Amino acid sequence: MITNLKQLALRINKSLYRSEVMRSMLADGDRSIDSECGYPNSITVEDYSKMIARNGLAARANNILPSEAWSVTPIIKENKEADSTDFEKKWEELVREKDVYNYLYRADVLSGIGSYGVLLIGVNDGKKLEQPLTAASELLYLKPFSQLSVKVADTEKNTSSPRFSKPTFYDISTNGTAEDPNPTDGINIKVHWTRLVHVADNRHSSDIFGVPRLQTVYNYLLDIKKILGGSGEMFWKGGFPGYSFEVNNDADGADLDPESIKEEMELYSNGLQRYLAISGVSAKSLAPQVADPENHITSNVKAIAMAMGIPYRIFLGTEEAKLASSQDKSTWNTRIRKRQEGYLSPLVLRPFINRLIEVGILPEVKFFTIEWPDLNSPTDEDRAQIAKLRTEALGDYVQRDVSMILSPKQFLHQIMDMDIELVDSILAESEDSQAHIEIPMTESETKQLEIQEKAATQKAQAMQKKEKAPPGGSAATRRSEAKDPK
Repeated sequence: MITNLKQLALRINKSLYRSEVMRSMLADGDRSIDSECGYPNSITVEDYSKMIARNGLAARANNILPSEAWSVTPIIKENKEADSTDFEKKWEELVREKDVYNYLYRADVLSGIGSYGVLLIGVNDGKKLEQPLTAASELLYLKPFSQLSVKVADTEKNTSSPRFSKPTFYDISTNGTAEDPNPTDGINIKVHWTRLVHVADNRHSSDIFGVPRLQTVYNYLLDIKKILGGSGEMFWKGGFPGYSFEVNNDADGADLDPESIKEEMELYSNGLQRYLAISGVSAKSLAPQVADPENHITSNVKAIAMAMGIPYRIFLGTEEAKLASSQDKSTWNTRIRKRQEGYLSPLVLRPFINRLIEVGILPEVKFFTIEWPDLNSPTDEDRAQIAKLRTEALGDYVQRDVSMILSPKQFLHQIMDMDIELVDSILAESEDSQAHIEIPMTESETKQLEIQEKAATQKAQAMQKKEKAPPGGSAATRRSEAKDPK
């Protein structure tokens, strides 16, 4: 019993020792996973911007949500009447002349590079940009900026103000940035908050700053960068095999002449010479080590798509998206719809429109609605496929004659999922059509009808002859009766 306890204690001590060693290795700065993998401890807005500018996958990750959300145009309505109001006409005019949705989309894209972005509203109120926005009659320009060019200069300190802790002034620099490296009018300006629309995606604990779109996937993007860069270098070096030069066994006392071998190799690799003039030395080709990076890249791309909540095929692009399942498309469209109605409408579009109403560029209205087209609405191809399937189902229903089990009305309403009023209309029209349509007979039915008509005619003729015959029968009948004594 004592021996068993000692052995158990020994095992526990060994287990605790191994755990402590592992913890010390992970806690040691020299063995830090982030340090070993080359992941930075902190990421700046400049880092994000450079990654997006030079890495197509990073640009895809940053742009996919805005691109999909703004792929349809929202409908701004004052009321549900068919006739357009003055407000709706003026808004449509602004959208057409000032390309409003394009600037809103660009502000959405740029805001994801860092923690926020802004959309500068230029009007003809005759005041400096650092002064509050007042009455104006014309929208002159719109200009989006990312956090690279914008800094919150001051915030509201009054705790009784509805804008407490929100920005009151911004410093905007139009000097060269990653998205605009060669500016023509580099200036620094101070802007009052009323002249801007603050755009911040992925807000959590703050109403001002969001989480950069690439923050959660930045390490994966670095890994892909290393894999792609390493595979290019691997192919460059492995495409041309290395050579080893060995002195022949029979060349006693011979030494390698590095200079002459180097000269021959340069002529061979850089020129048109396809031979090596060497004596007493053997040149042996070294097998190149070239590996396929596809699986490593795919794993990281899937990790990025999963971290961002995007179906993998849809993240890859148009061709792969066509193969995505209906479940993936429905889930993705639901997320886009949530972003449109939960973020873009209340935090981007409505503040922008309200700002234009406040200064008089848009007519004042009590209320307006923002409606986004349904992304799940069927396309022409979908409608054609649905029509084909429904026609085939109707054909099977009629051909199999299952009306004794399921009436046409039940089939159309419950199985075909048609509105009950539409079903009644279809059945009513069907009955009217059947009452006026003569159904053509087949060839066998026509011949059978002709035989029946001929038989009926012969029978009628026989009946007519019988009715015209005199009483007592014909003369021939009487003679035969006379000869027969019976």
